[in-house]
Amino acid sequence: MVKREKIAPSFQVPDDIEIDILSRLSVKSLLRFKCVKKSWRNFIEDPVFIAMHLDYYGKSSVGFLLYGSRPYKYIKQYLNCSSIDVSMSIKILFGESPGYMIGSINGLVCLSNNLYFFLKEDKRLSIYICNPSTREILELPECHHAYNDFVLSIGFGFCPKFNDYKVVVVKLLDSVVNVRDPNCCLFSLGVEVYSWNRNSWRSTKIVNPRSVLTTSFQGKGYFNGAFHWGGRDLKSSKRMIMSFQFDEEVFRELNLPNHPDFQEENYFLNALIIEYQNFFSLIIKQKVNMHVYDLWVMKEYGVSDSWIKQLTIEVPVLEDRLMFRPVMSFENNGELLVLSDWYGRIVWYNTKTKQIERSKEVLRGRSIRYKESLVSLSRKKVV
Repeated sequence: MVKREKIAPSFQVPDDIEIDILSRLSVKSLLRFKCVKKSWRNFIEDPVFIAMHLDYYGKSSVGFLLYGSRPYKYIKQYLNCSSIDVSMSIKILFGESPGYMIGSINGLVCLSNNLYFFLKEDKRLSIYICNPSTREILELPECHHAYNDFVLSIGFGFCPKFNDYKVVVVKLLDSVVNVRDPNCCLFSLGVEVYSWNRNSWRSTKIVNPRSVLTTSFQGKGYFNGAFHWGGRDLKSSKRMIMSFQFDEEVFRELNLPNHPDFQEENYFLNALIIEYQNFFSLIIKQKVNMHVYDLWVMKEYGVSDSWIKQLTIEVPVLEDRLMFRPVMSFENNGELLVLSDWYGRIVWYNTKTKQIERSKEVLRGRSIRYKESLVSLSRKKVV
């Protein structure tokens, strides 16, 4: 009598365990695993899973994106001191235009073909949202504008209240000389707000604003539901931080720390917005010692008196004695400070080990904080 071999019973991994394991893997791995079986594909494309993955894996994949322009335009992701395989050519988007990275939230990145320019018939504004991890790119509808409007600034962020991604474009409109004071011009700001949920733009106009945006900071422009720029009061010339609140779609003013380093004309060139221990924070190079950086923390967001100097970071002076400017700070609450020298070369400084390391990468334009995500740009519900 022939003995039959016993077949071991198959073991089925419970769905909740599978989901938990998958939520801790990289985007690159998950995109491959979508082909393994249908249930995994359904998990990975589900908005609830995408939010879970953003929470679990996203926290460990925080790095920054660097915009390069030689030999071609591209964006590259850095995690710690290493470039990882998330590099994406954007030459086809911008052509001969310089191209700008505006900001990033939940793994999505906002790009524009130009900034600080007059709109003309042959010179239009093109804005894109992309996910470098999934290689998805979406071109937004053209916003409302008149020729000769000057594009002053662009911001990008997320509105938790309405679960909506938004883009704000600030333009300088017509200006005329004040007949009562010939040294003073009257002008208006045009504000265009794009909503992902509506897939359309909404226009507003601010006549004779009391303050105006002056520049974009390096680092993390988006924080606490708002995008931030440098600003100035038009009457007193007082320097400040201007924020655009995405839920109410209004501008607000934030005072800078009361310190001489923030009163310099071009202080923003040496200043960096970061999120330190969940607080809105600024790193700025000292005026008196160009190799020393101060970290200022706003303990209560929006309250001017809550600014405190949290710590001071001294960077070693290298043999060539080149000066640096802050570019990014991340990894364990500011432990790793990213700088660039006068030639744009990236320099890493570990504030804990006091080690400094140079990279061959050259920074061209802005760098932004970034983390991987599966957030899709298809017209489905997003997270």
